[in-house]
Amino acid sequence: MDAVPNHCGSAHWWMKDLPFRNWVHLHSGVVTSNYRLAVVTDPNRSQLNKEQTVNGWFDKAMPDMALENPYVLRYFLQLYIWWIEWTDLDGLRVDTFPYNEKYAAARWTKGLLEEYPELSIVAECWHSSPAIVAYWQGNKPKQDGYASYLPSVMDFPLQEALKEGLETDSDGWMEGMNRLYEALALDFVYQDPLKLMIFLDNHDIERFADSMRGDIAKIKLGITLLATLRGIPQLYYGTEFGFRSTDLSKGDGAARIDFPGGWKGDRKNLFTGLRMNKKEREIFEHTRKLFNWRKHAGAIHEGKTTHFLPENNTYAFFRYTDKESVFVFLNPSKKDVKVKWEKFNECLEGYTSALNILTGRKVSLDRGFTVKARESMVIELKA
Repeated sequence: MDAVPNHCGSAHWWMKDLPFRNWVHLHSGVVTSNYRLAVVTDPNRSQLNKEQTVNGWFDKAMPDMALENPYVLRYFLQLYIWWIEWTDLDGLRVDTFPYNEKYAAARWTKGLLEEYPELSIVAECWHSSPAIVAYWQGNKPKQDGYASYLPSVMDFPLQEALKEGLETDSDGWMEGMNRLYEALALDFVYQDPLKLMIFLDNHDIERFADSMRGDIAKIKLGITLLATLRGIPQLYYGTEFGFRSTDLSKGDGAARIDFPGGWKGDRKNLFTGLRMNKKEREIFEHTRKLFNWRKHAGAIHEGKTTHFLPENNTYAFFRYTDKESVFVFLNPSKKDVKVKWEKFNECLEGYTSALNILTGRKVSLDRGFTVKARESMVIELKA
């Protein structure tokens, strides 16, 4: 469930008769946030800038809740406990988390987890810097003593690196697969990278298929990464079919297109496959195969990562535990690539057989193999 303790709508009934004057942050005129999240974590910030970030309205029609008011905090704690109980929720997606007064927001998160220790909570902390995103994850105090108690946050830095890495065919120092490698090399800043929520796209940003200009091969490469990289994957509806926006110039509404599911007026039903076209089927079958396999892949759920510096815009990594290992090789380049196992000897000790889970065919560990242009391999290694 989408949880929004940061703001309400200007037409909410309580705006006509606030329970407390400081139930929301009131200003002389509407003051919107400056949306600069770096200000919240900046040790050298000005108080003026910080107050506008946190206390400014998210939009002129979105009054900012005064979560530091203990009655407001209690209200939102009771509200979401009620929702969790009444609907038996598994988790919350928390909107605009860093725009709240952070100590009050931490008490809210901690309070929910005290009631429901297994509750999944992922927060939107939208920033391109891994250090700033990492600040909001976990219960270990940061340098300033703050802890949010958030189990998971959205990995926007990885999403940007993945998109930018696949958008171009360049093999520059910080382009192509090098861009992705450099992003993952910063995992040391996170309390728990395995609990980061990873994604290709969502309702607030450009659809992944739009970013890839409808290139089926690149869309499939992105889905391979989503299914095998560290973290908890979120698959945005329609990405598994290569949905594209109807008209990018028209904003969010054109990106959040209807899902053809057999309702009145729908020409096709993608729940059943009725009238699914060739492109949709190819992307969907790739997605289904990977994510059905992933359900039982312990190395993907719990494993560590060893990745290798990209060469000629290819990227290789292992996900592994003490009991199992998975090797992933991506070739976004325009040329077929011959891969020699010798390069990866440090990760192969003890394994005697290999299976390509995308084709169901065995892979020899005695000789190399070829990965075609714009394709990937996901290989399960067995002792």
